Amino acid sequence: MKLVLCLATLCMMMYEVESAITCYSCTSLTSSNCGDPFNSDGVTTTSCSANVCLKAKAEVTGVSIITRSCGISGATDTCTSAGGGTACSCTTNDCNGSSFVMASAVSTVVALVVALYFC
Repeated sequence: MKLVLCLATLCMMMYEVESAITCYSCTSLTSSNCGDPFNSDGVTTTSCSANVCLKAKAEVTGVSIITRSCGISGATDTCTSAGGGTACSCTTNDCNGSSFVMASAVSTVVALVVALYFC
């Protein structure tokens, strides 16, 4: 049983790393559903070969602009703020649709703990 659980966990982790993920692709300038709170109705998704999604939020002349798209290869589950804006990257399917994009880091840690405990 331990071997089956270990193999399943490792396969899930390898699948996440090797497969392209999907990310929401929109801007609040053209779609009110893209803003906060986010509403996925009518928002398109796109396949991202970099395996990273991005959510960027900036305040421009008093207007909050939110963009959701593919991120840059090598980015991790993190948020960075500069110049009145915030950019958050995440590494699971459609993770840039949430207000917080750190859930994939938690799932990775849980998978590692399960693998280490049972293997």
